[in-house]
Amino acid sequence: MTIIAFISQKGGVGKSTLTQALAVEAKKKKISVLLADCDSQQATNYDLIIIDGPARTSTGTLEIAKKADLLIQPTGASRADLIPAVKEFHALVKAGINKKKLLFILNHIGSKAEAEIAQEYLKDTGYASLPIALLEKVSFRQIQNEGKSITEINFKTLRKQTKALIENILEYI
Repeated sequence: MTIIAFISQKGGVGKSTLTQALAVEAKKKKISVLLADCDSQQATNYDLIIIDGPARTSTGTLEIAKKADLLIQPTGASRADLIPAVKEFHALVKAGINKKKLLFILNHIGSKAEAEIAQEYLKDTGYASLPIALLEKVSFRQIQNEGKSITEINFKTLRKQTKALIENILEYI
């Protein structure tokens, strides 16, 4: 059994969006999945447990980090998002969490150039980040309003991008 947890120092960065997409695509690969909202006690008979962590750092974040095999923190590209996100990972490492379990994903990104700048910033922190960033798109919100995952979006290019991101997560573990 593998546990992947999405955490953040703030709300609205894409944890729920990405947890849902990962769960949908893993299920399509015949992986038994439990998508839990901060309650790993529900876990039995699953290959993959995906936890949508709390919107703010809490004592629960450290407990989740101790149990998780991979801790993903979605973040925006602004320094207002990146600096607290990096501080969150620093605090987890200081508390004994292995740095290799920590992974950033850039989300709500305005342009490819913005993604490249943020990727460079994250590279300098020494934490891993995926090479694929999700752009800010109204169509992502619209597909979620239909009760679907962002990987089920009708636009071929965006669907390919989101599926590639999720594939990167699955390969990372």
